Amino acid sequence: MADHVDITLWIDRRWKDAIEKHLKDETLREHLEDVLDELCNQLPEREYEHISAEIYAEDVAEREAREAARTYAAYHVVENGQEWYFKTSPGEELLDAAKKLRSYVTAEKGSGPDLFIELFADGRPITAEEYNALTALRMENTGKVRGVFDVNFDKREFSAVHIMDGWQTWAMRDVSVAAYHATRSQFASSDDQWRKLLEHLSGKEITSAGHLSARIFSFGDEIIEMDGKLNF
Repeated sequence: MADHVDITLWIDRRWKDAIEKHLKDETLREHLEDVLDELCNQLPEREYEHISAEIYAEDVAEREAREAARTYAAYHVVENGQEWYFKTSPGEELLDAAKKLRSYVTAEKGSGPDLFIELFADGRPITAEEYNALTALRMENTGKVRGVFDVNFDKREFSAVHIMDGWQTWAMRDVSVAAYHATRSQFASSDDQWRKLLEHLSGKEITSAGHLSARIFSFGDEIIEMDGKLNF
């Protein structure tokens, strides 16, 4: 982290105003900053380069530390025939996404946003490839990606990636109802909300053509390749 020192100078306002009248398109503060820069440039070359290298290394380390601590969530949203991919930071988990869904679908007409994506003012657009990469990172359970969601209003389906089971899909109505039960008590702890959400979602998973989990399939016979085709 840069070791900044505050240098405060006091001057009568009349002197300041008079000096700035004679400065070209800059304030006294800006002029003094230029003077400091010039003084730094007059230092011996080796000393200047050493300090510059230290400051640069500290800045890089600080940016890397911020990025290491940052978490993400990835969304694919389909609504009214349109689709969007975006990510958020800090990343939301299933409970957070379910709450957002419920707030959107239960809002009175005209009192809420016109589109679900408008609830994510800080969302950053990403490509489908980036979305898939974040999905893979979520499955690695590094903690970097806290949630990956596919919210399809045209099919009324809500899907999320589970780190153990892969994609899980529920009807939107079931997710909304589960979020209601999870949050209806203002005294419920975060753990209690999670428990209630998962209780009300348990057993309500549906099969979505877009998110078939590997655990859906089982093969009783050996898979054999013949003429470039797989025979089951």
